[in-house]
Amino acid sequence: MKKRLTPYQIDLLARSIEQKRRRQIWRDSLITILIFSLLVTGTFLAFFRLWQVEDFSMLPNLQAGDHLLLAKHKDITRFDLIAFDIPGQNKQAIRRVVGLPGEDIRYYDDILYVGSREIPERFLSEELLAAKEQDYQLTQNFTLQDIPGTKKQRIPENHYLVLADNRSFGVDSRDYGLIAKDNILGVASGITFPISTYSMLQFRS
Repeated sequence: MKKRLTPYQIDLLARSIEQKRRRQIWRDSLITILIFSLLVTGTFLAFFRLWQVEDFSMLPNLQAGDHLLLAKHKDITRFDLIAFDIPGQNKQAIRRVVGLPGEDIRYYDDILYVGSREIPERFLSEELLAAKEQDYQLTQNFTLQDIPGTKKQRIPENHYLVLADNRSFGVDSRDYGLIAKDNILGVASGITFPISTYSMLQFRS
């Protein structure tokens, strides 16, 4: 005849079962969190990357030390900020897209022309006004044929003309040529640090 458990033993057994159940729930929850974190991280890395601005070529809109979120697969439009490998150099940079594939680009008297159309650069409105008031030119006159390595009348397919917002001192396509699509690392979609300036940016475009 089996010996019956005492109330004390039943209580101990119940506590043991409950502890095992809680440990199992905790383990299952931890595994779920880890799997979810890996999926989120993998998805983030597949579509985004972080970028730190290292120079002053994009003043006044970006400061050295700003951290940006880059979208790797976003379609590129005029005045987007893109990060890329600089042609012929073991360096990377972030600049503003001014000219798109198939376009005839020129600057004259601080005005951007695409073909015969004038394209306003609102992200430089204050700087352009200051230049006009002080009688100097913010962006020196140039045509597409002045860009290094470019002899065609229009920007070739899968290439982009980029300029620094700091037009007087920044280094850009006027110095190293057009940027091939294969060299583009991503399109800036927001500032992530400093927190005080976080925004899903339009970058004054």
